[in-house]
Amino acid sequence: MNINKNNCIIDIKIDYAEEAKAFRHFYNAVGYANVDYTYTAPTKKMYDYLSSFNNHFKYMRMHNILTAHGKGDYYRLYHDIPYGDPPGDGRYVDGGDSVVDISDGKLRFNWTAVDRIYDILIEHDICPIVETVFIPHCIQKSRKFWYIPNDFNMWGEILKEFIIHVQGRYGTNEVENWYFEVWNEPDNRQGWVDDPSTFLALYDYMEHAIHSVNPNLKVGGPATKQWDEGYDIFKAFLEHCANGLNYATGQFGTRLDFISVHCKGGYPRSTYNPSTEVMFNSLDRYIDIVKEYPQFKDLEFFNDESDVVWNGNEGIWSESWFNFRNTHYFPGFVCKMVNAYCKIVEDRHDMNLSIVCSDNCHLQWERFLFSGNRSQFTPLNRYPSTDLIKKPVFNSYVLLSRLGSQRLPTKSKAEGFGRKFGVLPTKDGDILSIMVWNFEDGIEDHVNDRTIRLYIENTNIKGKYRLVHYRIDDEHSNAYSIWLKLGRPSSPSIDEIKMIREGEGLQLYEPVKDVALDGDMELEFYMPMHSVSLLLFLPFNIQKPCVPSCLNGRYEKGFNENPQVFLKWKPNKEKDFLYYRIWRQAKGQGDYEIISDNMSINTAVYIDMDVEKDCSYSYRVQALNASMVSSEFSDAIDIQIK
Repeated sequence: MNINKNNCIIDIKIDYAEEAKAFRHFYNAVGYANVDYTYTAPTKKMYDYLSSFNNHFKYMRMHNILTAHGKGDYYRLYHDIPYGDPPGDGRYVDGGDSVVDISDGKLRFNWTAVDRIYDILIEHDICPIVETVFIPHCIQKSRKFWYIPNDFNMWGEILKEFIIHVQGRYGTNEVENWYFEVWNEPDNRQGWVDDPSTFLALYDYMEHAIHSVNPNLKVGGPATKQWDEGYDIFKAFLEHCANGLNYATGQFGTRLDFISVHCKGGYPRSTYNPSTEVMFNSLDRYIDIVKEYPQFKDLEFFNDESDVVWNGNEGIWSESWFNFRNTHYFPGFVCKMVNAYCKIVEDRHDMNLSIVCSDNCHLQWERFLFSGNRSQFTPLNRYPSTDLIKKPVFNSYVLLSRLGSQRLPTKSKAEGFGRKFGVLPTKDGDILSIMVWNFEDGIEDHVNDRTIRLYIENTNIKGKYRLVHYRIDDEHSNAYSIWLKLGRPSSPSIDEIKMIREGEGLQLYEPVKDVALDGDMELEFYMPMHSVSLLLFLPFNIQKPCVPSCLNGRYEKGFNENPQVFLKWKPNKEKDFLYYRIWRQAKGQGDYEIISDNMSINTAVYIDMDVEKDCSYSYRVQALNASMVSSEFSDAIDIQIK
């Protein structure tokens, strides 16, 4: 790397002895629009990746569970409808959903699509944030008012039966971890902007129905957007829940378990670079409204569409600057955003921040290789391929998953601290995890590189440690940069795909090294613009990691029909875990050999592209910790290449 010798030096102090604050991994939530995408082959593969690291995503937010149509991505593929809905005037007014119907005046239920969807989430240890949208066509008021039920009692009955069903299938304890959200952006409906009364009634009947089955379930909303219409409905919603006449019970007030809003980093047609200030100025305005109602001040607070910008279904063919979603800019924004939530929403406003959900799992919108949509993955070489490449933003979540449970205070006299660059230091027992970022909101990369000088003071942990330094920037953890260097091939060769995959994971910035902790410490390192580092101080440990478990694999045809083997196993949970070593034996051709000793294989998935047809292979996996101690071998699995 060519370092600009004139870059400025930034001094930042971390005082280990000062009182720490609890650090919740509130960012462990993601989403996509249509529940029917869940059981399609590309999205199922996406779930394999999303669940491939310890402390992985805990929640998935999706639309239209009550109006699932059971046709997967049919409307996306054959009608070019990004949100996957049947065509027509207004959502589902012409039918198409398969969950609820009316026969002989009675509600009839078919839970097949619901089970098919939620089974996949539960299999991957992910809970749904259930949006009770949209209104099943059989109880819609009219074509114009498809978002209003013609019978609120039936609406309540549908929700009761839904809760009874999911609790029966998944267990009460499981479902009590879920969240139930009344709608998605009610301020998009002009009828509710003009008169929100039927929206408020919708919530009253929903809350009453769900809590009549189980009072321990968490119900809330309203998931409004960052504009005047959204603020108005939000204020009316809180006022109604606090003091209004409940349409379902006839009493005053409606129970509210969490409050949700949608604030992003800008609108593409008016904000030609993403802005954290746009996001947090909008959040400030929402939080000020919450503070008008002291009874709601301590409720769980969500920003459950906390994205870089709106218009995730548009890619580089629409606006060239959407290319940032392919690059290291995207993960840099995410990491800076997490730091800002701590400083602004938690520290300044003292809010009970529970969920920050980014709607960035729209693999279904990623039309072709690096098309620049709001997705953590891109297909080889166009959707609906199941042969996926990790975008750099995926690595930001792997990095964030390594942060600890307590947040340490920081100080710096440098201008721009917390806005242009910053640090998020955490600890967990005797482990210190420090995220550092150099990130200004403008798209331009080749400006304002900085040298960060960290002073870690008053540590009460001593002894021999291993320092693991991860980096995301233009040259590290960046599949897109590799693709650029290869000449941006639209149909990359097998060798080119191997090169991309070699660098698609979270990579080390420097070799793991020994350090001695005893009191104070000083570290200095270079950071280009839009870069993120994670420094892990891990005690030297000679104990073997746990044996990787639940190894499974399958033969599949990759891009251009090339044979390959996809391996998946349960991620290791050791706090000093470093990477996985992959072994393979060609049946009848000798002993096991190492086929991957790549330290960026730190998630529990691997694709072996060096296989031949009509051959059989056996695989096993080892885990290694930061002290380079390896586990015993996993159980072996055999894969036949057809």
